[in-house]
Order: sequence, then structure tokens, then C-alpha cells
Amino acid sequence: MKIPSAAFAELTKIVGKENLLTDEVSLSVYAYDCSLSRTRPDALIHLRQAEVIAPVLKVLHAYHIPFVPRASATNHAGSCAALNGGIILNVAPLNKILQINTQEGFAWVEPGVTGGDLQDALAPLGFFYAPDPASERVCSLSGNLAQNASGARCMKYGGTIDHVLEIDFVLPDGKELHLSRQDGGPDFIGLIAGSEGTLGIIKQLKVRILPAAKHIKTFLVTFPSLADSVQTVSDLAAEGIIPRCVEAMDDVTTRAVEEFAHAGYPLDAKALLILELDGTPAEISEQEKQLEDICLKNHSLKFLPAKTEAERQKLWFGRRAAYASMARLAPNVMVGDGTVPRSELPRALEKVRRILDEQHIYASLLFHAGDGNFHPQIIFDERNRPDTVRVTKALKEILQACVDCGGTVSGEHGVGVEKRAVMAYQYDKPTLDLFEQIKRAFDPDNLANPLKLIPVNYAEKAREQAPLSATTKQLAEKILLRKKVHAPCLITGENSRLKTKGTNALSTQTLNRILEIDKTNYTVTAEAGVTLKNLARALTQAGVYSILPNGKGTLGGAFCSGCLPSFYAQVLGIEALLPDGSLVRYGGKLMKNAAGYHLTRLFAGSQGTLGLVTRLTFKIYAKPVPAAPEKPFVRENGHLLWTSIKKQLDPGDLFPILAGEKNV
Repeated sequence: MKIPSAAFAELTKIVGKENLLTDEVSLSVYAYDCSLSRTRPDALIHLRQAEVIAPVLKVLHAYHIPFVPRASATNHAGSCAALNGGIILNVAPLNKILQINTQEGFAWVEPGVTGGDLQDALAPLGFFYAPDPASERVCSLSGNLAQNASGARCMKYGGTIDHVLEIDFVLPDGKELHLSRQDGGPDFIGLIAGSEGTLGIIKQLKVRILPAAKHIKTFLVTFPSLADSVQTVSDLAAEGIIPRCVEAMDDVTTRAVEEFAHAGYPLDAKALLILELDGTPAEISEQEKQLEDICLKNHSLKFLPAKTEAERQKLWFGRRAAYASMARLAPNVMVGDGTVPRSELPRALEKVRRILDEQHIYASLLFHAGDGNFHPQIIFDERNRPDTVRVTKALKEILQACVDCGGTVSGEHGVGVEKRAVMAYQYDKPTLDLFEQIKRAFDPDNLANPLKLIPVNYAEKAREQAPLSATTKQLAEKILLRKKVHAPCLITGENSRLKTKGTNALSTQTLNRILEIDKTNYTVTAEAGVTLKNLARALTQAGVYSILPNGKGTLGGAFCSGCLPSFYAQVLGIEALLPDGSLVRYGGKLMKNAAGYHLTRLFAGSQGTLGLVTRLTFKIYAKPVPAAPEKPFVRENGHLLWTSIKKQLDPGDLFPILAGEKNV
């Protein structure tokens, strides 16, 4: 597109002419990321002061100029490609660590700070930042949130989405917002996680930091097959062992790593696991014995503890060098990012190997195995057009195979443009419609990283929606009837929190089934009207545990009321009826899902104002866990983002936000 000279003049005045570039070298350097996408922007702005972000966006909004936020550009999905031209906004120069507070456990950082820089600053203080993508030495913390990248420690500590406490955020029209996990209403930080810069720009982040473990022990375990290694991971979960890290590699990966990084990996096995435990010496000793027994049961060949810290670091250096090791073998590496339920890993891997063999493709496989997240690394030469077409086709088939196994097309690398089309294979039309409505609520002019995430012309391509249950269908009909006669309603479960006596309540009491307690993946799927007492009783009988309290109310109330915010991170999948009567489905038995906007976080704490949650899938545990602390129920006022999304989803105010009303 042609950028008006008046816009250039205003932008130059804000950022300085040295930071607004249009020369061919600069535009070429910023025309690509780690994907195959190559698109030339019209200009580049280096953002060197956080204070200029909002004024810059106001100018771009006034002239209707699209923009792409960019930091280290280490994603593999084309998230940083400027498909509509416009301006690249480079936040990498904003790389200051503004504050570290070990007493209260947080750090404030600018968006360009890398994970490695933060870890280096925290280590002398005896602290660490839990998310650890393999590229942490170069990838930025804002990029990690934008992709919801998480890394090896995700199984025990969770993803980036749950380690960001507050953000300063700038909407595409230049409005500045401060978002905190202490805010009432939907979890908007969680919604922004994985949004890939399509909703605005992260200006600053406040992240949780933790005391570093005093005792860590790392193990290298080899196996005669990948299937044996991934079965080991499922067995660990079944025994209630949650390692600090669980990483898996096939023999193609280990050979490439050894040739490059000399990490000391044995070459006489088909697969290996890197397992790491932390805790007290007694805890580690007990779990080490269990770990070795489980590995032996699954035919492990070698069980080798790292004897020194240097040995441990060498093992991890090899894992982090896996991408570079494959990149030495060919001009290009295409990296997949599918995720499936842990129980489906063996079936998914069999499908993947079949696809690679049929297409005669050379690739390595490595995994965040504890999360069911695996990364095929396919080497090829993009200058060979038939080769590139074949590799692209294979990756699409691999992602579709993940969906067929109950999984997702992205666990942490995002969708960008390169996986955009396959999103229609994963999601039905109502769910993709909701993604589009979220985008419009934040960015009605479609200026922020346009043409990403959501498939083009998806209406005819979206997967067919599975039938609704009888009770869900009845509730959908009630919603449509109320909408027709303009009769607003309040959604209630047991009505233990809202305590309304109005005749306009819409109850979830008919949604009272516990559908599955899955002790392989350690998840429960239940309808929203199930009472917490009945749920606790069923979990006790099954010999499993959750963080939900055994008290009044329903599962839907625990999730939507805002009283149990620590439960949000436990919820993996959701079904919900929208104010137009359509049903959306997101997630499932997945420890990670970075495909589309996090709908679980949109409905969390929404207090029945955006739709009626009908079903949830959430984590359970083999051993007792602390119950979630409960906050008092307060009917929250709708703030800017809440009301903006509500206008998109519920323009008739069928499910009203009752501003200022409090109930006890």
C-alpha cells in the first residue's frame, strides 16, 4: 500500500527520522521470520521508547495503515509477515528489565526483553522464570505471550499464559489499557496470550518469578522405540509424578545433535527422554526410584543420571541445539507444532511417520512429551519448488492427523499465515465466527497484524459441527425464544452466588452429567450444572483429585463467577451457547492449545454475560492438591474490553452486565 506523506511526517515527528526506515535493505531484513513467508512491508519503525507506541498507533489508525508488531521473529508460522504491506513495528529495542522484586515475586519488563536475559538477571538472586522455550536466548517475553510459547517446564509449571500477572497494552486505535489478573470479569491477559499481535501491542509485562530450586536432578534415558518413551510419560502421570521437565527425541534428532553439539547422547537407541526432577533431596530420591522402575517397565536401555552440573547443562545444550543441528543439514527447516492428548501420542506418531515415509521426507521428531506437544523438523531446500510443495503438503497432513487424534494444529508456535487454512479443519463455523467477533471487538478496522489466525472464506471450508446433546439443544431453543421476545435473562446454576429471585433466570441444572473421568490423560469432562459436591464425591470414588473446593455451587459457577480464578488454568476445553443460540467448542484433553483465541479465558469470570457455558474439561491429579482459594462474589462492572466483546456477541443485551449490583 502507499503510505500518505502526511502520515510519514507525523510518524517522523514522533519517532525520529532515524527510526522510520523505507530503504530496501531494511525492508528486506524485516520481510520474513522463521517461516517460509516472505512479504515486503512498506516501512519499518524501530520503537525505542515505550511512550511512543500509543501515539504511533493513533497515527496509523487515523490513516488506516496496517501494522505488524515484531520482536525477535522466532516463530515458525509467518506471524510476523506483513501480508497487507503497511508498517513493521519493531519492539526489540525495548529491552530493559525495569524492576525485579524478589520479596513479592515479580519482574516488570519491556516487551523486547529475552527469556535468557531475564534468567541471567534472576539467577544471582536465587530466582527463575518458569517458562523456558528452547529459543529463550533470543525469543522475547512479549513474543512468548503473543504465541503462548512455554517450553520444557510446562508440564509442572504451566505455560506463559499463567506466569504473566499484568500487562500494559495498547489497542490498535492507540487506547492504552492496564490489565491485571486482579481485575474482575473475563481473563483478558489469557485471551491476549496466543493472539499473535492481532489484538494490539504489549507495552510492558509484569511476570511471576519463583525461587530457584535448590536441588535438581536430570536423567538421560534411552529406549528401543519412540512408543516406549512416550508410554513412559503417560505412566509417570498415572503415578502422580510431575517432573520438572520431560523431553523426548528420536534417533534422527540425537544423531544430528551429536554431530553438532556433542551433548553425549547415546546413538544406539531409537529414542531418548531427558527427565528432570526438582524438590527436596528426599522427594527427588523417592521419585528417582519410581522413575527408574517405570522406565524399566517400558524397556529402557539406559538410565543415566547427570553426575555434575556441567553434565546436566550439556544435556540441555543438546536439546536446545536440536533446531540448529537440523538446520546444518539443509537450507531450510520446516517445524511442526501439533499437540494431542498424551494418550494419543503413540497413534499420532505412527500417523506422522507414515506421512513422512509416503512423501519420502527426512525429518526429526522431538517433543515436550509431558504435554503431548511434538515438533517434526523437516529439512528441505525451498529453491526446489516440487520439494517445497511436498514438504508443505506433508506438514498440513501431519497437523490434520493431530486434529484427528483429538488434538490441535498448534501447541505453542501459533497459527500465523502458514497454518491459517488448516484452522478450518480443526474448528467449526460458529467457533471461527467467534474468533472473528473477538478480532472485531479489539480491532474493528482490521489494522493489527491482519490476515492471520482466521481462515479466509472459512464458511464453506469449516469442519461440520458435531450434534448438540438433547439438553444443550433445549437450552439453545430457550435462548432463541428469549431473544425473539426481547426477554433478558440471568444465567444461574444452583443460584448459590447470584441469589436472584427474578423470573428471568436461565438455569443450568439440567446440565448435570459427569461425562468422563479419564485417568490416562488425567482430565474430567463434565456439564456445567454438575454440583461441586457431586463432583467431589465422584472424584473421590475414582481415586483422583482436583483443586475445586467441596462446597456450594456448580462447576459452571466455579468457572464463570470469578470466585475461583486459580481454576482458570485448570480448564482445558469448553463448550458454550452464545446469545444467538449457536454452540462453540474449544480445546479438550490438551495440555496446550495455541490455535486461535483462548476461549476458555474469555468465558472465565464472565458471569454469564457472554453466553452459557455448557461443558468443561479440566485437569485432575493422582495425588491430593491444595484447594483453590475462594474470593467473595461481586457482580462486576463491565470494563472497556468486556463491553466491546459483549457488543459483538450480544448486541441485544440478552445476558446483561448488571453494573454495580452486588450479591452476598
